[in-house]
Amino acid sequence: MPPSSSSVKRPGIWAWIGFGLVVLLTLGFLKMVFVRVTGYPKLTLSDTSASGSDSFLGRSISGIAPAMPPIAQDAAMESSGKSIMPYPGTPGGSASVDLDGNAIEPRIIKTGDLSLRVMDAPKAVESIRSMVTAANGFVESSSISDSGEGPRTAWVTVRIPVDTFEATIAQLKSLATLVLNENLHGQDVTSEFVDLEADLRNAKAEEASYLEILKRSGDIEDVLAVTQRLAEVRGRIERLEGRKRYLENRTDLATLSVSVTEETRVEAPSRSWRPGTVLREAMQDLVISLQDLANFVIRALIAVVGLLLPIALLTSLVIWIGFKIVRAIMRRMGKK
Repeated sequence: MPPSSSSVKRPGIWAWIGFGLVVLLTLGFLKMVFVRVTGYPKLTLSDTSASGSDSFLGRSISGIAPAMPPIAQDAAMESSGKSIMPYPGTPGGSASVDLDGNAIEPRIIKTGDLSLRVMDAPKAVESIRSMVTAANGFVESSSISDSGEGPRTAWVTVRIPVDTFEATIAQLKSLATLVLNENLHGQDVTSEFVDLEADLRNAKAEEASYLEILKRSGDIEDVLAVTQRLAEVRGRIERLEGRKRYLENRTDLATLSVSVTEETRVEAPSRSWRPGTVLREAMQDLVISLQDLANFVIRALIAVVGLLLPIALLTSLVIWIGFKIVRAIMRRMGKK
């Protein structure tokens, strides 16, 4: 009989290709299952519009929570510690365009300090008031110092619309004989303003979702939970609106502090010189000096009497005792 062959037939190239396809399909299926179960990668602003089931209300108040708007979902995710992607066009929290693609107006807080030398301080203050009022601004505070012995000084703080800030400064400088100091500052708060508007939209969208929930019937516990969340979001809206109003006021009106000093005046006599007052003060000083002298004499007499009387008594006693002793000795010597 011919010898039997023990060799095994090996798989061909097509078998290996089929095996690879099966492995790839299996890995793709496992990845899809992993993404659906774990939620990775994290949701962005565009992803949340298609997956509202993972919203904050859906997790905390089951059975009555509708799908939240995308903006409200972002606010809820942020409050729960989840990271979200920045808004389109807002790298690092600032933006040149808003969510609708409109250009964002820069928000700059402008402040300045101006020191002027003038001929007449009160007149300069009145001129400053007129210029600021003509520029649709207002005087926040003002004061004038007059010691009566030298140049008068005034301080004025004004609020001016930012679009007329530089022009008004040029007008104010025209009042001076010399500009002693000029400092202008600007703080860009555009990023904070954009973030405030975005947070405010998020909070209002979240408030609308809570109000929609309250319209539905549900358990008392669910209604109380929604009411508590609604109160919290309304408090947040009030704080955001207050901060926004503050920034709008600071950026719409620039703040300028102006100090005004007069040129040195020569006055003979000065307005503060009062001869009668000087005479009365001199007489008063003389009376006080005489009173001080009388007080010194009285104290000196009392001190002298108080010290000499004990000394005199002690000295008299010593002399009397010495006299008695000497007399006694002399008598004894005379008897001998």
